[in-house]
Amino acid sequence: MISLPLLKRNMSQTWKILLILLAAMTLYTTVIIYMYDPELAHMLNDYQIALPGIMSAVGMTGIAGNLTEFVYIYLYGFIMLVFPIIAIIILGNKLLAHYIDSGSMGVLLATPNSRLKILLTQLLSMLAGITLLIVLITAIGVGTCEGLFPGELDIPLFLKLNGALLLFHLMLGGIAFLPACIFNDSKWYFSIGAGLLVLFFLFQMLGNTGGDMEFFRYLTLFTLFPGKNIVDGEGDVLLKCLGMAGAAIVMYGCGAVCFHKKDLPL
Repeated sequence: MISLPLLKRNMSQTWKILLILLAAMTLYTTVIIYMYDPELAHMLNDYQIALPGIMSAVGMTGIAGNLTEFVYIYLYGFIMLVFPIIAIIILGNKLLAHYIDSGSMGVLLATPNSRLKILLTQLLSMLAGITLLIVLITAIGVGTCEGLFPGELDIPLFLKLNGALLLFHLMLGGIAFLPACIFNDSKWYFSIGAGLLVLFFLFQMLGNTGGDMEFFRYLTLFTLFPGKNIVDGEGDVLLKCLGMAGAAIVMYGCGAVCFHKKDLPL
């Protein structure tokens, strides 16, 4: 149901982008884990005191009782959200929106491949890129923690956290995928697909500051990510995961239907 030559071409076109993003995530991850050392951790606590608004906005608040909580507080409010979102926006454009806008999709469809086969190949390439990014940074996180602080990371909990993170970003991928399938002009992809992802993240930052801004949390899909529930061991984790999976299926399904019926520019 997919085109292997096209899949290989997609991988060759996107691996450098993913490598750059992975390198940036690796740098932040290893530095944060290294700072779990009590002699350095006070620096992050001082930032919370000196810059409470900024630290709250990016989700870096709270007192960590162990390494897992420390990693969650300082990585999963900003770093683990922003870099995969950048990957989603770039991949959505490179693998679908740009092909349609430039008329290259017509060239692909001139080959002995159906619309569905081409679309599934592009979608699989996008999802594989997102998955690879999360899987690799998860492995790097576990390796770094075990290398610097053996036995202090709750590995099963950490894997559960990153499993939910992967599901969350696969759902966000649907937000980019759907407008890429609906519109023929890539400007609408960036305005609606990429625009919604950025807007939802800004709403999340505003909601994190609390007070009068807390209502913004109800305007963003970011509240579905059950990271805090997983780390705290309480809350409706399963319900949120089902919600993310359901939203992803709906958006990818609607995108496929729209792509199948639309008139493509040649």
